[in-house]
Amino acid sequence: MSYLVIARKYRPQVWNDVVAQNHVTDTLRNAVLHNRLAHAYLFTGPRGIGKTSAARILAKVLNCENLKDGSPCNECSNCREITEGRFIDVFEIDGASNRGIDEVRNLRDNIQYAPAHGKYKIYIIDEVHMLTSPAFNALLKTLEEPPDHVIFIFATTEPHKVPVTIISRCQRFDFRRIGINDIIDRLRFICKQENIEIEDGALHLIAKKADGSLRDGQSILDQLISFTQGKITKDEVIRGLGLIAQDMFFEVTEILQSKELSKGFTLVEKILYQGYDVDEFLIGLAEHLRNILVVKSVGSADLVEATGEDRERYLKIAGDFNEADLLRMINIVTEAKRIIRQSPNPQLVLEMTIARMVKMDSTVMVEDLLSRLGGTGRAEGGDKEVSDRKSKAGEESRTEDQKKNSIDIEYVQSMWDDVVKRVKHKKITVGSFLQEGVILGVDGNTIEIGFGINNGFHIDAINRAKSLVNDVLRECFGSSVNFRCVKKDLPKRDVSAAQNEKRVNRLEELIDKDPIVKKIVDDFDAEIVE
Repeated sequence: MSYLVIARKYRPQVWNDVVAQNHVTDTLRNAVLHNRLAHAYLFTGPRGIGKTSAARILAKVLNCENLKDGSPCNECSNCREITEGRFIDVFEIDGASNRGIDEVRNLRDNIQYAPAHGKYKIYIIDEVHMLTSPAFNALLKTLEEPPDHVIFIFATTEPHKVPVTIISRCQRFDFRRIGINDIIDRLRFICKQENIEIEDGALHLIAKKADGSLRDGQSILDQLISFTQGKITKDEVIRGLGLIAQDMFFEVTEILQSKELSKGFTLVEKILYQGYDVDEFLIGLAEHLRNILVVKSVGSADLVEATGEDRERYLKIAGDFNEADLLRMINIVTEAKRIIRQSPNPQLVLEMTIARMVKMDSTVMVEDLLSRLGGTGRAEGGDKEVSDRKSKAGEESRTEDQKKNSIDIEYVQSMWDDVVKRVKHKKITVGSFLQEGVILGVDGNTIEIGFGINNGFHIDAINRAKSLVNDVLRECFGSSVNFRCVKKDLPKRDVSAAQNEKRVNRLEELIDKDPIVKKIVDDFDAEIVE
């Protein structure tokens, strides 16, 4: 007897054999048990996930002589003949080869006759989207009101190419891609039945390569059984399928961490020397960076499709990367994938991709930058004095007063230049008026600010902006601090109040005329000088 490939030998024969499609098999089983059958079904989904197998099982269920809980017995003559493809009342039609109107007309003529042996005539049309428009039109009327003894089962990988007039006359079932773990479990079962030794890492690589198709996974396993002698190992799968070892992607991240560009060029040379496809390498690298991002974001490796050993490695390195940096790297790799398909020099594209990631500056969040500018970052420059005064005068003199939630005059005086500066930044005129004041004292949490007898205009302007000044005081002193402006016979200052008021008014005029002036004032703390 000739060799039977694994995909055919282990084709599902009952509902429970269909992997990871319970939403379909349970519904069809219940429809049979409760006699709620449709006259047409549409099975959609990627290749190799069980559409045609489910159609054959349904055909057996509908004609089985000894039905067992909604599943075929696989022992009666009808079941055996359907399994062997020789049952006279089940017709399997390839939509790609029989796509014309003549074939559909012949089908339409033949369905009028009653089934010869079974209860139903079953028409399974695979890749139904390949039928021509005239063929679909010829099928419409028959599909809408077929004889009671006829059931249609259509299968397609491209449902969007099937006319909506056909889809609306069918019960549609969308088959899903099969997950890696489900493929691994099925392949492990097959290996056990065939007495084949295989490593878990090898199973994982085969399932990953299958890309959601169990049939592809079975075909790969068949190929590797012929390729290897004895136990199938992870290394033999890599060698036999020409895969890129995961270690190579971890080597990339080590280079990114070390920032050693020379190692990056050496790695590119190794990739090309070993004959790896550059496009495939970039696809794997993007997935690798995605895995690090997922682990970094989620805090676990549960969502990563990898072996237990590789999951541990992802957990170990995720903390060394920034989420924003990982997103930028993924974008760089994605862009390289697009460019490389049109480039005459893939090596150059890959080298520049690695170089861009190695030399990429770390991302700094805007919030962090603003925090630095407003706090410790600014203390390195002109605000260092203010910061020192905070730590010296503030900490020493406020120890007892903080308990009473109050401030003292020494601390206020040490901070006053900073207060004025911040008010100026929010509103230059108010800050300039406030600069003319003198700290007279502190009463609890209220700061008393004195102005000259002729400075009533200053006081009115500051009081109108009371909420703004209070906000700044709260920022500087960390608690709810109030202020009170009073007129006082103060010593004359170098710049008279009238001159200052004139300067401020002139500045406001310039700001109104040209917004750029305001930006200069805000950014550089500028003011008019004579």
